[in-house]
Amino acid sequence: MIIAIVNSKGGVAKTTSAIHIAYQLSNVGSTGLIDADPNRSSRAWAGRSDSTFPFKVLTEIEMIGFQGQFQHIVTDTKARPEPEDLNALLNAANLIVLPSSPSGDDLRVTAETARVLQKLGSTKHRVLLTKVPTNYKSSDEADARSWLKAQDIPLFNGRIRFYKAYDKAFLEGIPVFQVRGDAKAKVAWSDYQAVFKEIVSCVAA
Repeated sequence: MIIAIVNSKGGVAKTTSAIHIAYQLSNVGSTGLIDADPNRSSRAWAGRSDSTFPFKVLTEIEMIGFQGQFQHIVTDTKARPEPEDLNALLNAANLIVLPSSPSGDDLRVTAETARVLQKLGSTKHRVLLTKVPTNYKSSDEADARSWLKAQDIPLFNGRIRFYKAYDKAFLEGIPVFQVRGDAKAKVAWSDYQAVFKEIVSCVAA
């Protein structure tokens, strides 16, 4: 599998999604995560502790030395990809994941990227709602889903809820389920487990 994590907007859990999807993939085969974002957030996450992730985090140049060594690849793409970048991803990837919070501006930017992909003939992109409020009274997720569907933009059924455990995981350089002393850490992990099952189904379809 080659999974691309794409968004033109920062702060939408693009790196968080890349790290946790790569972790899931590493459970079923050798996995490499390409950190193509100049901020190198994936490299920073994987390098914040002495613990070893079960997958390699490499730059695009470093990946040249590992050609053919991975069964699966996840790409944490650069921000603000150009149409030619998106076209290249379409040619290479099995699935393009567009993480977005349910806030208005994030959705607007995400929708613009989705429309470019649609114009390029994509049938393999999906929006993943992230940073979804955990307050059951919030209508943010439902409103975002309704708006995206009205725009004919495909999205995952699963979502990634907002938990502080992700911040702790980044600072400690570990996946979220390894965070200790936070009752929501494993709940947060279960969100990505559910989304991963959808990813496998999308690629297999």
